[in-house]
Amino acid sequence: MLTRRFFIGGLASSFALGSNRIFAAAGNALDLGRPELTFGVVSDIHIAMKKGGGELDFRYCTETFKSTLARFRDAGADAVVIAGDMAHFGLGEELLAVGKAWESVFPNDRAPDGRKVEKFFVTGNHDNYIGRARRVYSDKNVASEKAFSTDYAKWWDLAFHEEWKSVFEKTIKGYSFVGFNWMIGDCNGKIERFTSEIPDWYAKNGRNIDPKKPFFHIQHPHPRGTVYGPRVWGQDDGSSTKTLMNYSNAVTFSGHSHTSITDERNIWQGGFTSVGCGTLRDVGFSVPGAKLPNAGYENYAANKKLKNARELDGVKAMDLLDRLECRQEQLVRVYSDRMIFSQREAISGGSLGPDLVMPLPVAEHKPFAFKTREAKAMAPEFSKSAALEIKLSEGRVRKGKRKAPVYEIIIPQANALKNVRAAIYELEITAADNSKLSLAVFNDAYRHSKKTLKGTAKAVCKVACERIPKGDFTVSVRAVSCWDRRSAPLVMTYKA
Repeated sequence: MLTRRFFIGGLASSFALGSNRIFAAAGNALDLGRPELTFGVVSDIHIAMKKGGGELDFRYCTETFKSTLARFRDAGADAVVIAGDMAHFGLGEELLAVGKAWESVFPNDRAPDGRKVEKFFVTGNHDNYIGRARRVYSDKNVASEKAFSTDYAKWWDLAFHEEWKSVFEKTIKGYSFVGFNWMIGDCNGKIERFTSEIPDWYAKNGRNIDPKKPFFHIQHPHPRGTVYGPRVWGQDDGSSTKTLMNYSNAVTFSGHSHTSITDERNIWQGGFTSVGCGTLRDVGFSVPGAKLPNAGYENYAANKKLKNARELDGVKAMDLLDRLECRQEQLVRVYSDRMIFSQREAISGGSLGPDLVMPLPVAEHKPFAFKTREAKAMAPEFSKSAALEIKLSEGRVRKGKRKAPVYEIIIPQANALKNVRAAIYELEITAADNSKLSLAVFNDAYRHSKKTLKGTAKAVCKVACERIPKGDFTVSVRAVSCWDRRSAPLVMTYKA
């Protein structure tokens, strides 16, 4: 049975390639030599200046970026891809900080062993939109002078010592990379018309791309209708998808949505291959395609479209999850018969699971096709010994941050099935009067490595006692995957 991770072997503290090869490309013996190409991939690093300028905001500085680059360097990377949003406020100074961090790890674009390491950086909406610069510099003239988009060529040369082009191509160890910078205004999150150049560029240059090898197309928004499904935030206008359907050997990398790469839909295969990059700054909590509960999520802000969620938001007793505590990176190895994706958490360096293996040529082998995987997707399951715990404690509700008695419903991780992650926990509370309260919480462990979790990492749902009628009540909990598959329930009755 195909699962998300056709694994080669667990990773410990580096990008070392394991020797326990499980999945092989059909009809081929696995190439046991060195990869033909190795490159690191990140997106949305969002380096930011403090208000008023002068120094970087410590929450958005380059430390995580530099440690990620060092891991890529030590893994033998030939290149590093950034899929947009390097700068948070669109300032040239922020790009200079990115360039300085790069030079600290790859001086003169070289690794310590002397090999050339290529930069392949594209811009996103945060890099390009001058309006954000005014959040740092209140003087419009100063903001305009310091905005990257006021003088692309100047700032790009100062930061990266390269010629600025809205579309550019590099050949790295015999493989083609094509990058499309964000050139049109800010984002709207729904239909991102970030460039008008994709169809024309491929019409003029597509015939020069080697059809026998994969090539890599880099842009900031997701190609419409590919990774994470049709409901993900931040898709483009469809021009890339329509164009790339003519290139079965295309492999795209995109960011923008900040969706976790632990979502099994971060690789899509159809007429071409699309890969989501996550973010090196703050992994969000959206699980595109999941059914949104009427009351919203207990540990996330209320959805403005849901009246019930807005009304209940004030009495929710859970803290909002910290986006900044989770950041992610990928390393890609290309062999003659496969590509291997190693996914890691950038702060701890911990592995996010076994390697993903994609057979080559991609035109013939498509194990990451959504229909195939969704049909065989399994629900996360609790172990046979798993049990809920419920205890009464004191907490705070959001509105007014007032103290209130709360029930803590402690949920063990639904990790009985290897490599099947619980994205959400759904709870149904049945009171003594037979009234029901339906709740849902994002599972923080969904984004993280075992190295960060340090143990069982139980989820705790805090519910203000005032939301449950007095008397005994029963709690039923199901774990939900990114494919919307639900586990068998854990059930417990609390005796008041």
